[in-house]
Order: sequence, then structure tokens, then C-alpha cells
Amino acid sequence: MSMKHFRFLLCLTGTVFLTAGVIFLPRYLSRSLDLRNLNQVETSGREDFSFLEQGANDIYSAFHAFASLNTEDGTPVLLASVEEPVQMNSEMISEVYIQAMTASEVQMLPWLRYLYDHSSAETDAGMVADRTDEEEVWLDWSNYIRSAQYYSLTCTSEENPRKKELLNFWYLRFSDLQTFDYYFIVNAVNYQIYYAQIHNDITEAIIREYEEYQKVSEENPEEDVFISYLGESFGQGCMQYYESQGWDVVNQENLYQKMNVAILYLEGKKPFYIERSIAEGQNSTGYKGICVGFQDLIRWVRQLQNT
Repeated sequence: MSMKHFRFLLCLTGTVFLTAGVIFLPRYLSRSLDLRNLNQVETSGREDFSFLEQGANDIYSAFHAFASLNTEDGTPVLLASVEEPVQMNSEMISEVYIQAMTASEVQMLPWLRYLYDHSSAETDAGMVADRTDEEEVWLDWSNYIRSAQYYSLTCTSEENPRKKELLNFWYLRFSDLQTFDYYFIVNAVNYQIYYAQIHNDITEAIIREYEEYQKVSEENPEEDVFISYLGESFGQGCMQYYESQGWDVVNQENLYQKMNVAILYLEGKKPFYIERSIAEGQNSTGYKGICVGFQDLIRWVRQLQNT
């Protein structure tokens, strides 16, 4: 055999073995490792891994979740945005309406109503109840949904730092673009209200009277009856709506650019705070507004509206 043929066979043999090694060697090694670990069990402590669970959807869990808005992982994720009212679930809107009216009746929220002027327009039987000319009439504002955003928020569990809890919520807007403009943040499961921003003729009147009495009370602190009444009724309303075991209000002199702050107490839990303040920014009605909600959530909404 010539040297030329010998070299050719040597190269060919090397190529065949190299190709076989590239194809079959990884499979052989993987199979041998699988066989070696077959029927072998390794355990890991629960504290060595993190997991995500749906939150409890109670008021304190929500407060804890929104308190994380100032942390790195406390950023709500927008999952869906609905711009067409016909796409909204009518049952959900009805539940939100009931929650909002309940909060209004216990005086946590301003009155969600308007005074109907029979001399300037006809009564729409589908929109207002049968009332006499002297009585107030109520608007079913749930027929005026303008937009809805669905968010998800994760936070570290208070009981277990290895566990993440999930809170889903809706950010809704209702308005006729003339006489009222309402914003709500509600739980996506039980529709409890965590934030409300109300613009109507009632909020305009409340703010005007509040500002007048605030000037009077600065000059004569003993004349702050209206300011005190606002704080007392607000604290009582928050306790009733959120079904807390107790409540208190922050003294007016300790507030800065806030109308009232209510402190709510739940058994075995840290107290949490509900703020009421004058809403900032423009709206479609031109009325000054009042916002109510968790303090951290109010700050987040203001940032969202500014952007």
C-alpha cells in the first residue's frame, strides 16, 4: 500500500470516529448520568425557594400590597385595557355601583348624586327614579363607563418573605363628561373600593365650604366645628365600609394638604390609613374633586394621571 493511500485511510478513519463522537458521545453521557440518578431522591427545604400565590383579597392584604408600591417590585402590571364600554361585564359594573353607593351612604365617599332641574330638561325615565319636583334624583352612572384597565400587583408576603402574593384590580372611569367624573380602583374579585376620585357639584360645594371653614378655624380654632364633623363622619364611614374593629382620625393640625386621614384597626393587625384629599388635575366637568383611598395608592394614581 502506498503512503498516499495510507494517509487517506487514516484521515477517513479519524473523520468517522470524530463524527460518531460528536453525535453519540453527548447522548451516552446524558444517559449514563440519568441512570446514575435513577431512583435517587433529593430534597430541598421550603425556605430555599420562592413561590407565588393569590392574595387573600381582604382589606388588610390589599393595604399590604399597595404599601409595596414604593419598592422595586411594587409596580402594577397592566394586563388589559378596555376602551369600549360594550365590552365590559355588566354584572361587574353593577357590583361596583353597589359598592360605591354603599360607601357614599356611610359617608366615606361624597354623595354620588346630582340635583335635577325639571325646568331645564326632561326627566329620562330610564336614568332617574320617580321623585317629586322638590326631591333629589339619582343618576345610574354605571351606564356611563368610559374606560377600564386591569392590573396585577405582586408583593412579598408579610408572614413569609419567600412567598409572593398576587393582587388583581380594576381601574375604572365613569363620566357623562358634563356633570360628573368618577374614578375607582376596585378588587377584581369582590369589587371592594381601594381608591375613589369624585368630581360633581357636591364635591365642589364640600371643598368650597371646607376651604372657608379652614380659614376661619386658623383664626379661631374653637370655630372648627365643620372641620371636626368632616373628620368624625369620614372616620366612622371608613370603619363601617371596611368593617374594622376601631377607628381614629389624625388631628387636623398634623395634616399637610389633606382634608382628613382615618386610622383603622383590625384585630391582630397593624393599623392602616385611609386618606381624603382634594383631587389634583383637570377633569371633564370642571368641578373640583375629592379622592379617597390608601395613601400609597393615591400617590401612584397621581403619577399615573400625570403621565
